[in-house]
Amino acid sequence: MTTKNKTSSMHSIATRLILSYFSASLLVLCVLSATTLYAVRYHFAQQDYSILQASFSTINKLQSEDNFILKFGEFFEASEIKLWLLADERLIYSSQKIPLPMQLEVNNSDTFIEWSIEGTHYRALKFTLDDRPGVYAVLGVSTNAHHVFIRNFANVLLLTTIIASIISGVLGWLIVRRELSPLRRLEQHIKAITPQKLDLRIPNQHFPQELIPLVIGFNDMLDRLEGDFERLSEFSSDIAHELRTPVGNMMTQTQVALSKPRSNEEYQDILVSNVEELNRITKTITDMLYLAKSEHNLLLKTNEPVALSNMVEELIEFYEMAGDDKALTFSQSGDAEIVADKSMVKRALSNLLSNAVRHSRSNSNIDVAITQTQTSSEIAITNHGDTIAAESIPMLFERFYRADKSRQHNSSSGAGLGLPITCSIAKMHHGDVCVESSDGVTTFTLKLANKS
Repeated sequence: MTTKNKTSSMHSIATRLILSYFSASLLVLCVLSATTLYAVRYHFAQQDYSILQASFSTINKLQSEDNFILKFGEFFEASEIKLWLLADERLIYSSQKIPLPMQLEVNNSDTFIEWSIEGTHYRALKFTLDDRPGVYAVLGVSTNAHHVFIRNFANVLLLTTIIASIISGVLGWLIVRRELSPLRRLEQHIKAITPQKLDLRIPNQHFPQELIPLVIGFNDMLDRLEGDFERLSEFSSDIAHELRTPVGNMMTQTQVALSKPRSNEEYQDILVSNVEELNRITKTITDMLYLAKSEHNLLLKTNEPVALSNMVEELIEFYEMAGDDKALTFSQSGDAEIVADKSMVKRALSNLLSNAVRHSRSNSNIDVAITQTQTSSEIAITNHGDTIAAESIPMLFERFYRADKSRQHNSSSGAGLGLPITCSIAKMHHGDVCVESSDGVTTFTLKLANKS
């Protein structure tokens, strides 16, 4: 296996879960085996301790009789319990020819003396005789049987631990494979989603509780992607139409002009018409670039004090001439001062006033009301005209959106970029744009923070 494959496998959740499960099982088995082995050793030690204590009780009770060794020596010589008597640290009696270890300093009858001779293991306790000061009895037993049992038992525990670890590893692999199957199902659902099938959604009722937030989040992301794809598709169609129409007009006019000789006046009229179409293309491209830069914070924004009342007054003077054909009147109220980019704010207000002039009915009034709060300022522009359909209001700030889907260019229609640019400028100044329309009265409200 290459280093890359090893690294890839270690990054696998399944591999790490299996290794973690196997390691935890092995640790638990080792601790259990060690505890069991310790318990067996302790059991044998306690058993030997009880036997030696009981034997000493008998010796301590009978040792006051005369000729104790003569009477009971044969019993200890035939018994599994070995007896040594010491006087002033000198051996005076041994029931069997088994040498004691050199060190017998332990006087505590609760502490074992353990030694081995030629492969035979012994365990003994040293006692003080009550009626014979200076004389000690050492009682011991052979622990060979214990050692053999413990060694065999340890081998069984080791083999059991190895087999149980292998079984736990296999079971861990099966459990991990089974419990990760929802992830494989999720992967299959995700693979089925393509740009052509963005309407597919992952059903969350078939997934465990831990994966449901992930599925819900993924479905929400698909909703956003589907909307973005639809808008991108519409944007491509819209921009193609916006550029195709003036280019088509210029192509048609140029071909007609070239079909036969024309006078200078006719050529001039055609060139003027082409310039108008080129201006329309240039404005569309410029607006698109401006909108793209504003949405990605690429525009350089300068902050300076802006008197909204003066700015609105200047714009009204300009649009009064544009509204002469409809005999429109303008009214203005309120005042506010903000810190913002003057050219951007002027462009946003210009777009809203241009939109109001374009969609106002003849002999009506356009009202501009300025209000200011502690944190923000609002400019409400109200005009009288056709009521905007409720379903169209959320789409007004989309690029190239127009309620009239015929897209015919005329004096009262724009490219559909003014309102999106206005909305983008408002957000750059920590504000927003909203619209209300009912009973032929439409109000666009531009909200801007007092300090950007």
